[in-house]
Amino acid sequence: VYGDTNSTLAAALAAAKIHIPICHVEAGCRTRSMANPEEINRICTDHVSTLLLASTQSGMDCMAQEGLSSRGHLVGDPMYDAFLQYSHALKGSFLLEQLDGAKCVVPEDFYYLTCHREENTNDTSLLEIFKAMDSLDAPVVYPVHPRNKARAKRLCTEKRFENIILAEPVGYLESLYLVNHAKKIVTDSGGLQREAFFAEKKCVTVLDFVCWPETMINGRNVLSKPKAEAILSALGEEQRVDPDYKPFGDGHSARKIVEYLEVYGG
Repeated sequence: VYGDTNSTLAAALAAAKIHIPICHVEAGCRTRSMANPEEINRICTDHVSTLLLASTQSGMDCMAQEGLSSRGHLVGDPMYDAFLQYSHALKGSFLLEQLDGAKCVVPEDFYYLTCHREENTNDTSLLEIFKAMDSLDAPVVYPVHPRNKARAKRLCTEKRFENIILAEPVGYLESLYLVNHAKKIVTDSGGLQREAFFAEKKCVTVLDFVCWPETMINGRNVLSKPKAEAILSALGEEQRVDPDYKPFGDGHSARKIVEYLEVYGG
C-alpha cells in the first residue's frame, strides 16, 4: 500500500485481519496534527504493516520514535522516480479546457495553483487565495477540484477576477508540465509540494502544518495562512537552491522497493 489515503488504510486493515503481510511505501510521514485526516491513516497503516519503506530520513526518525525501527528501511521517494521519468514526456504546451467550455493554450508565463482541502475551499479562504492570485504579474492556471467548481466560478464572476484561468482537472503529464513551466506554485497538496521541490520551483503551501520538512528550507517551500497578504508575502521570499541537497533519494527508489519485497518474500 502507498501513501495515506482512506483506501490505503482500508487495504491495510483488511490485509492485517486475514494475516497477509503488508508493505507500506511512504511510511513514517507525520504532520503532528490529528486535525489532518490523513494523519490517522498514516499512523494506523504503519502500525499494522510488516515492512515499512520510508521516502526520507525524517520518516525513519518518526518510526524510531514510535518503536517501529526494526521494520523500517530508507528507500527514497518513488514520486521522485516518476518525476524524473515523465517530466519531459509531454512535448510542448497543451490546451486547457476551461470551466466555461472554452479552450486556451497554456500561457507562456503563468503561476500554477491547486486548492482542494476542505479548510481552503470555503468562501472566506478561497476568496483570499483568489485575491492573491488575481494580483500577480502573470495569469494563474487553476485546475479546479470537482468539489470546488461552483464556488470558484461564482467567486470569479462576482469579484471579476480576470487573472485566474479556471480549468477542468488535468492529467498527470499535464500537471508535470505545469509544475516544470510555472513561475511559482501555490498549493495545498502534499504531492505537488514535492514536485515543486523537484522542479526547483518556489512553492507556497496554504496549510497550517508541515507535510514534508525536507522542502521547508532556504525559502523553497513556505507555509501560509489563507490570507491574500500572507500568500503574497510568502511568494515574495527568494528561494536558494542547493543542487547537492537530495533528501528524496537518487531516483531509484522503485528498484529498492522491489529488492526489499524480494528479500522479504524469500
